[in-house]
Amino acid sequence: MFNLFRKKGIPDLLPIMRMEDYHTHYLGQCSDGRLFWGYETFVFSKPMDEITGDEDWKKSRWEYAVLHTFDKKGNYLTTKHWFAGTTADVDNEKIKVKLQEMVSDLGQTEFKDIKVKTFKTVINGFIFGLVPDNESLTVELQPSSTISFQEPWDGEYFT
Repeated sequence: MFNLFRKKGIPDLLPIMRMEDYHTHYLGQCSDGRLFWGYETFVFSKPMDEITGDEDWKKSRWEYAVLHTFDKKGNYLTTKHWFAGTTADVDNEKIKVKLQEMVSDLGQTEFKDIKVKTFKTVINGFIFGLVPDNESLTVELQPSSTISFQEPWDGEYFT
């Protein structure tokens, strides 16, 4: 029987909508056809529930500038990253400048919506990438589940 409410599953190519001055600001295509996504993110060096009341959580939060590249068909190619330091010590402006440099190093680019396949890579022992959850039928940007994609798979994301 036909079910109008049946979930379709995670698409092979995940649409990602560019939103200026937000998580997908540095999203687009290089002049050679490669796709890219650059953003700032963080990971806790130990789980939050292991940080005791007398510890400063800012010393356990590691800040990164990350740039993922994909071929023109959306297949994952590479990740470049820059570890900025802990939240306790980092200069947020330096992260922004480094991310802009990383994108600039790609050459001529056009900011726009893209479609890519899910992927994961490991940086300093932590998973980074667009990681699918087939049980909840979502795709989360890892680490830290910064944003999440779900039906209707139109590129819009949730924070």
